[in-house]
Amino acid sequence: MSRKWRSRPSKDSSTRFLYHHCMPASGITSGTITADRFLSDPDFLPSCDWVEEQLGFFPLFLAAGTLDTIAWMTGYQDTWRVWTGGISVEGRYRKIYRQKGEFPNLALLSFDTVEGVFMDYDYWHIVLNACMNGRTVTQQEKVWIFKPSWSKSRWLHAALTGTHHVQIVAPELPLWLSGKIRVKNRATVCRLKERGFENVQVFRIPVHQNQRHINNPNRD
Repeated sequence: MSRKWRSRPSKDSSTRFLYHHCMPASGITSGTITADRFLSDPDFLPSCDWVEEQLGFFPLFLAAGTLDTIAWMTGYQDTWRVWTGGISVEGRYRKIYRQKGEFPNLALLSFDTVEGVFMDYDYWHIVLNACMNGRTVTQQEKVWIFKPSWSKSRWLHAALTGTHHVQIVAPELPLWLSGKIRVKNRATVCRLKERGFENVQVFRIPVHQNQRHINNPNRD
């Protein structure tokens, strides 16, 4: 039903890195990673299991498109998020704020090619709601999500023109093939360079208003 795409990474200096994955900087190595269900958020584990049932692998998620318009899809902004949610205390809602030392150190890796399956992010909420409420995703809904008739070029055109928000799920990611790695500070840049990565830079984005467009001079 869904198509997989694979190609060799380009060495052309004009290569555009259109696939973006966010992960803890501490987990970046020169090898290949796979998703670990035991580290998955319990609230989203059922939807990941659904993807595995449909495609045959437990997924890693990437956002597709130019980073200045889809960085919010990756979760990288959580590096600076102070307010993380809230709880009910004696009938009153109390916000939860991160304290010093509690902020995650996330990295954003960008690739020029990824082997995986495209999905329409704008319909992903159907899977989330269905899995949380014990409902079955219908065949029509699967078509909306996976769009099996779409070619790779059509998916990328939709991502680049903004007609759809596009994500891709992959069974694994060879981190050593990342074209760029963005992190929150110079200390993390130095640590990753010590591990052999040269394509690392500091990249900060605003958190307020769940901003969906970033004025970024380093577009790719």
